[in-house]
Amino acid sequence: MNGTAVEVPVNPTTYADGWYAHNEVTIMLTGARGLVATHCDPKRFPWMYRVCPAMSSATSTFGDGFNFEDLVALGPQVIFDSDDKLRDKAKEVGIPVVACNFQTYDEMKKSITLSAQVFGGNAPATAEKYNADLDEVLSAVKAQTDSLTDDARPAVMHGASVYTLTLDGTETIIDDWIKAAGGRNAVDQSTKGNAQAQFTLEQIIAWNPEVIITGEAGEPEQILADSAWASIKAVQDKKVYVNPKGVFGWDRYGVEELVQVQWVSALIHPDLFPNLKIEEKVKTFYKTYLNYSLTDDEVKLIMAGKDPQ
Repeated sequence: MNGTAVEVPVNPTTYADGWYAHNEVTIMLTGARGLVATHCDPKRFPWMYRVCPAMSSATSTFGDGFNFEDLVALGPQVIFDSDDKLRDKAKEVGIPVVACNFQTYDEMKKSITLSAQVFGGNAPATAEKYNADLDEVLSAVKAQTDSLTDDARPAVMHGASVYTLTLDGTETIIDDWIKAAGGRNAVDQSTKGNAQAQFTLEQIIAWNPEVIITGEAGEPEQILADSAWASIKAVQDKKVYVNPKGVFGWDRYGVEELVQVQWVSALIHPDLFPNLKIEEKVKTFYKTYLNYSLTDDEVKLIMAGKDPQ
């Protein structure tokens, strides 16, 4: 994704995944068969391991502070990562690093196609179908929202943890789906490449968002109950929500972006999407792309941003 040319084995049988979000791409494209090392452990990503049992065959110590020699000993033929930090070390032992990071929908489709080319087998066909479905969903949503005036677009504030003031600004995929869904990003500063951008409550009050969406379950109740937030329009109107979270956070660079943009568009413009049955969309997505049949109770947990029982 950064323009570096690397030579990779044809149809690799073992690989490591060093970017949290890309693990869901890997699950979609390969079912994690051949994954030997991952950043994602079952405690932090319980849905990932519920939906894709093959994840349990990978060593989940490929995270912050991992030992590179231990990683090499696992025998990956390819390492996927979000950046180039491992490239020189890996090159010394003959392992190519494929940087697969993306910030926008267009980059996301390119990254999925690139990953599929590396995996080979059935992966390119799956990538092509997913990208086509994403294009179709975005077109359908934008057909309803593109004509909205600025006044009709609510100011939406989103963050990984809004209550702790960790927010998402412009030049992010979050900004992409806010705009596509018919909103405008209340956070008017760039947070590109920084998933932990911190702001102040005073700044949030000045932005005065009309809708607040947080990535942490339990935070909507905290925000609504805290008098320090009481002057904000979203709080006054009780439009404070938790973002659904499944195999990966719908909002943050995983393939569940396909359902995220549909969910948020109906959330902020229910009049434009009166017949959208998001629960059915979620079931279809999981069966089609993650090879897993969700129960009604599991859908409810995912929609509430909660872990599997």
